Amino acid sequence: MVNASLDVDDFDTNQEGNIQISQEGFQKMCEPLLNKVKNTLNAALHNSNFNANQINKVLHVGGGSRMPMIKQLLRNMFPEAEHCIEEHPDEVVAIGAAYYAYSLPSNS
Repeated sequence: MVNASLDVDDFDTNQEGNIQISQEGFQKMCEPLLNKVKNTLNAALHNSNFNANQINKVLHVGGGSRMPMIKQLLRNMFPEAEHCIEEHPDEVVAIGAAYYAYSLPSNS
């Protein structure tokens, strides 16, 4: 969407009204967060001694992966990789957590 209207009481039930925001304004507000994501990915690549071109698959999970700017950031950072984008990225996180919990050793 180019422009959107947010209902304030969805975020704070003590207030009423609407906030108008443009896609450009939203992207400007998110820019510091995108830089943090990019820095975190670069640090992970550095710490693992991998280059971005050595990554052959990127799994987009979590609510943030729905954002076009996150998708574009990942495509720009990993242009050679296959990008796996699920219809319900939040469920993918829950499934991964369940698999991880199952793999933990039991104390009983």
